[in-house]
Amino acid sequence: MHESLVRGRLYVTVDMLILTVKDGKLNLLLSRRKDAPYAGRWALPGRFVGVDESAETAVRKLLNEMLPVRDAFLEQLYTFSDVNRDPRGRVISTAYLVIIPGQKLDALPEDTKELFGQFAVTEESERLRLNGGDGTVLIGSDLAFDHGRIIETGVLRLQGKIDYTDVGFRFLNNLKAFSLGELETVFEAVLGKKLDSSNFRRSILKRYEETGRMILTDREDKQKRGRPAALYQLIEKEGKKP
Repeated sequence: MHESLVRGRLYVTVDMLILTVKDGKLNLLLSRRKDAPYAGRWALPGRFVGVDESAETAVRKLLNEMLPVRDAFLEQLYTFSDVNRDPRGRVISTAYLVIIPGQKLDALPEDTKELFGQFAVTEESERLRLNGGDGTVLIGSDLAFDHGRIIETGVLRLQGKIDYTDVGFRFLNNLKAFSLGELETVFEAVLGKKLDSSNFRRSILKRYEETGRMILTDREDKQKRGRPAALYQLIEKEGKKP
């Protein structure tokens, strides 16, 4: 579809930056392109926006078709409009950040998960590096279009927002029952560094428990060895669902 574009016409696409946390690492889902241009290269999942739909409608349809996960976190990231970003013609892309908890991703059918490659996001020498489970290593220039730039923009935005918004909580499997250890693992995965546990927990409790945004439940996590961990619940702001 759209292997060639009409010269002089403007096209709009949406691209999805799908992130999850797996084994303590920030992971990104990519799909391999079947058609030209960049056939065979890894790319962000995306599609063209129809004349009768908004960008958000288009991205929600795409997400539902590819990853039918209930209540996935979706947020507009940025619009990329460099003139020569697509060799076929003039294409503007609005990128969206999508966060899916690990358990919801694991619960999907195998044929759905096979549509994607899962890559751990790391940073070496200030360059983004994607490490696949099969040993594949990608940097920005290995990806189709300007998707390397989109990924870098998204990861930096996520790292910048995790300290002053609730976005880090969106990686948790259950917003009604999570431990501070689980939350710390998410923050470390997103920031790409080890945190001081005492300082982290003190900061989270001050920002969320003391302000009534997070409450201690009467449940404990007894699945791991050692002392059971206390479980907390995030209190959603009005108009949002957990």
